[in-house]
Amino acid sequence: MELIILAGMPASGKTTFSRKLSKALGYPVLEKDEIKEELFDVIGFENYAQKRLMDTAATAVLLRCADSILGSGQSLIMVNNFREDAKPAVEELLKKHPCQAVFVFFGGDGDVFYKRYVERDNLHLRHLGHVLQEHYPPRPGDALEYTMTRDEFAEKFEKLGMNEFHIDGVERIDVDATYPEMIDVEKLIEEIRAHL
Repeated sequence: MELIILAGMPASGKTTFSRKLSKALGYPVLEKDEIKEELFDVIGFENYAQKRLMDTAATAVLLRCADSILGSGQSLIMVNNFREDAKPAVEELLKKHPCQAVFVFFGGDGDVFYKRYVERDNLHLRHLGHVLQEHYPPRPGDALEYTMTRDEFAEKFEKLGMNEFHIDGVERIDVDATYPEMIDVEKLIEEIRAHL
């Protein structure tokens, strides 16, 4: 049984790679953003604090689902931007379900990620709940765009300890994802296989 954890900065190509890895290995993918999108649509949020709470709830649901899948003896790919405060829960998951695990982190140039993040939002390539900050669903007359500043990007992502996240006893593979199209996908998949 194997657990592959994919994490990294927003707009670093995690989701795209997870799909390729899933196809190569035949493992299901659990992705926190997909859980958040369901919460956005079913519950919505009325302020930014509620939106952050949904992020925390989505991580809890992600880990609960992972617990169930690993408990059935199935291997899994899990995609999430873990912060240091999630470390005990992840370590408890691995303690409960001893398995071969590897942690892959997609890092790189924050300025490039920021530009790609803003461009992606402006092109409406993501669920609107990720873009809007004050409430969702939108109300009549609301602007459906929000351009995050570079400082906000740093506060919400770069300063939360995502880059430093590690799991004791689990090999970490660092990937320069500044330009995802330059990642040798086949080589990375083989490196993951080797670590497992």
